[in-house]
Amino acid sequence: MGQREAEGDRAVMEVGREVGAVTQAAAILRAVAAARDALGVTAIARAAGVSPSTTLNILRTLVHEGFVTLAPDTKTYRLGLGLLEVARPLLNRSDVELLQPGLQQVATDFEATTSVWQVAPDDKALLLGRIVPASGIHIEFRLATRIPAYAGAIGRAVAAAGRAAGGLPDATLRTRFGAIRWHVPVPFETFLDEVAACTQRGYAADLGHLIRGVTSVASALCDRTGRPRLVVAAHLFQGQLTEARQEALGLALRGLAGTAQPAMFGAAEAPAPRRRGLAR
Repeated sequence: MGQREAEGDRAVMEVGREVGAVTQAAAILRAVAAARDALGVTAIARAAGVSPSTTLNILRTLVHEGFVTLAPDTKTYRLGLGLLEVARPLLNRSDVELLQPGLQQVATDFEATTSVWQVAPDDKALLLGRIVPASGIHIEFRLATRIPAYAGAIGRAVAAAGRAAGGLPDATLRTRFGAIRWHVPVPFETFLDEVAACTQRGYAADLGHLIRGVTSVASALCDRTGRPRLVVAAHLFQGQLTEARQEALGLALRGLAGTAQPAMFGAAEAPAPRRRGLAR
């Protein structure tokens, strides 16, 4: 084997390997971005899980590239305008365009129609966009379709997010649930159990209850306050996937939502600490 062939094989073997310095730089940028105030090296290193010496060296490089700025008087760091320059192509894209690569991947991997829904204030979910798989037979939805926000897999994901944020009492959910027209009725108690399961695993499923013969899987994206804003979903014919593949689909949607949520809506706000009362 010649040297060029050996180098080619080595390059193929190394494809997909993470570069430690890049991973550390990303962690440092996230730590700086998550802080409300400028941070010093020690605080950034602690938040990023990187050693202080490595953090300092990476910060110097990021300052040079304009991704981070340094306040010389306080020796603290903030995000720089260089990041805005890099991210500018994303700023004018719609929610659907931002989510499209991930939705396309899920549609291809699971031969499913994928979709993104906006949770509207009037307790409706509005279809913003959908991607169909390459296979000829698939589930189809018309754009701008509106459904009750608590219906199907989408509704379970919305309800789970709302309950987690503390803004959806059972009585309110029962009223909204009662107005939904299910093709295959589901008891409210069962619905509540499935909402709780969604809270635990990060995605919800509807096995032909909302639309007979159609399985839907969904995961919600929430804003900084925990309010559900968007839902990514996949729709297939019932029985198209094994139980294991359906779980893999749910995890794929959860991963897409988890990656997109902080980028599109910011990191979730930490709950305010409770003040202890004075002992009497």
